[in-house]
Amino acid sequence: MKSALMLATAVAALATAASASADGFYVSGNGGISELPNLTLKSDTSGNHKEHFDTGYTFGGSFGYDYGNGWRVQLDSQYAHQSLKRVDGTPANGQISSTSVMLNAQRDLISGSSVTPYVGAGLGMQNVGGEIGSYQGRAWKPAYQAEAGLRGDISQQVSLFGEYRFSQSESAAMSDGIDRAHQHFSDHGLMAGLTYHLGN
Repeated sequence: MKSALMLATAVAALATAASASADGFYVSGNGGISELPNLTLKSDTSGNHKEHFDTGYTFGGSFGYDYGNGWRVQLDSQYAHQSLKRVDGTPANGQISSTSVMLNAQRDLISGSSVTPYVGAGLGMQNVGGEIGSYQGRAWKPAYQAEAGLRGDISQQVSLFGEYRFSQSESAAMSDGIDRAHQHFSDHGLMAGLTYHLGN
């Protein structure tokens, strides 16, 4: 319900925006909520353990170049954090977080509209880890992301956007000092943010 309300608010704001796009560099920042699917901790000795997490938060930023023809390329970084709720249906303590650094490309699906839908994808690295009960660990792992959103220009230099983003990385190793385990990681993010176009 909170996710739907957040997206509806972003869409309503975008609908009042005026369109103005030009080529050049830009910076952007965003914040929102992070939802983890049911992840798995794979222990070398006790097998697979199903994890459930509370809704978390996410924030990040980008530096990129808009080619003025619907294509953008950017370097972005995103942080997400979630608290552990249950393992195998039993209440448990812990948390997991991730920090990503991705080279990302975006493409506008239409032009000349006050609200512009876009899609994107990126590749990079993700630092994944935390504490799951007695297990701890963190590592940089290859990762990818895919996204879809709506963007509208508030002015010549400032744009507002709402975005859904999915990211996934390779499993990170964790240990409790005796047993070794691998933490699977993927994330669903719903964000809103602002972009500032430099030099327009």
